[in-house]
Amino acid sequence: MKLETKVGAFFLGTIAILGVLIIRTEKLDLFSKKTNHVYAMDFAQAAGLSPQSKVRVAGVPVGNVQEIKLSEDGKARVVIGLPLDVPVYSNATVQLTSLGILGEKYVDLNQGTPSSGPLPENSLIPSREGVSLDNLMETLAAISKDVKSITGAFNESIGGEQGREKLDEIVDNIRVLTAEFRAMAQENHGAINATLANTEAITSEIKDRLPRLAQQFEDLGRNLNEMVIETKPEMKGMMTDVRKLAQNFTSTSENLRAITEKINRGEGTIGKLLNDETTVKKINQAVDNVNDLMGGMRDMELRLDMGAASWTKRNDAQVGLDIELAPRKDYWYALGLHSTPDGKISERTTVVEPVPGSPTTTKELKTDQAFTVSAQFAKRLGDHFVVTAGVVENKGGVGAEYRAMEDRFRVGALAYDFSKRDGKPNPRYRLTTSYQFWKGMYAQAGVQDIANPKLKTFFVGGGVRWKDEDMKRLLGLLGSSVK
Repeated sequence: MKLETKVGAFFLGTIAILGVLIIRTEKLDLFSKKTNHVYAMDFAQAAGLSPQSKVRVAGVPVGNVQEIKLSEDGKARVVIGLPLDVPVYSNATVQLTSLGILGEKYVDLNQGTPSSGPLPENSLIPSREGVSLDNLMETLAAISKDVKSITGAFNESIGGEQGREKLDEIVDNIRVLTAEFRAMAQENHGAINATLANTEAITSEIKDRLPRLAQQFEDLGRNLNEMVIETKPEMKGMMTDVRKLAQNFTSTSENLRAITEKINRGEGTIGKLLNDETTVKKINQAVDNVNDLMGGMRDMELRLDMGAASWTKRNDAQVGLDIELAPRKDYWYALGLHSTPDGKISERTTVVEPVPGSPTTTKELKTDQAFTVSAQFAKRLGDHFVVTAGVVENKGGVGAEYRAMEDRFRVGALAYDFSKRDGKPNPRYRLTTSYQFWKGMYAQAGVQDIANPKLKTFFVGGGVRWKDEDMKRLLGLLGSSVK
């Protein structure tokens, strides 16, 4: 064979091998019939995506990108081809993503659900925005700019000689304050012990009175039950709750006595607080400092309110203690500690999969008993109206109240927890009416969560209100100013 023939055969073989490699590498379909579904979609940008890029379902390659062009509205129009055995339904969606942070771009296809029906060929599949490396870098740049501005402001505030002088002044003030607290605690040690004795006497008196009050509630329940039978049958459930509330009062008195005994023995946080010598000194320091700042408030009035209410829908009761500090008759500060049936509201998320590959998420509102704190400022307008603002059961809130008969009859409304969530689309509203029928004893009734049907409930209950001069000394309001 001649040399020219050998060279020609070599080049022909080389060209044939290159052709096979090109066809396999580019996945060209030259001789087969059309076996693909063709669909289109629009993306805001398709940087990094190229023809023959993968189309994946649940991470599995099922097709390829056939064409990328600019649409009429200035978006990237991407055309994909899918095998006939890969169905696409009417509620299908696509998203442009990548394998890892720097991996290849591909089209992530969510096929949709069979119940929506098949999607016609050549249709436009809606796209979802994905998280890209560019978006992540823009977010990190914005965060770094904010951090830089914060550190710059902090440096301007405390940097240099002036900043050091401010820090030295703060340390000196703390040293003076601790010295004043120490002297205050030493002067009021006797007052704290006297308050403990008075607290035990109060709980003993409450224990004696509560059984009689429980019997009165029992009699009231029977009489109201007869009236309800003649008027509205649905009131029977409410009368049952009144009887349960009377039983709860007896149990509450026993619990209060047990608590005071533990305090006297120095058990628990409050017991250690009131019996430990070091803690008493620290309290006296705080009391002395308050005396210096509030020496003109020796006539401040202290009012206490201990009550309970049965919530019909929750099958539970709210028990709490409210304390009012009144520098003057036209305004005061109120602090409330309560154990509330729905003090903690949360959402429970359940995921079910009625159709394989199409999970469904449902949300359920859940309420739990929780310890809540209220702290409000109250202002009296005229002789009968009182407005309040502050924290209501761990949430911000406002309220208004009408009082008559020397504050023995009260009708009020509260609005708090203005957040929105599934099952609680509106703020929480509470209407309450109470009547003080004998000395400090009162009965109350009302409705909770008027605007939220899933949480709405009625409540009935009662309690006792009183004033205690000895409790003032516990707060250091008389302190050294009495001397």
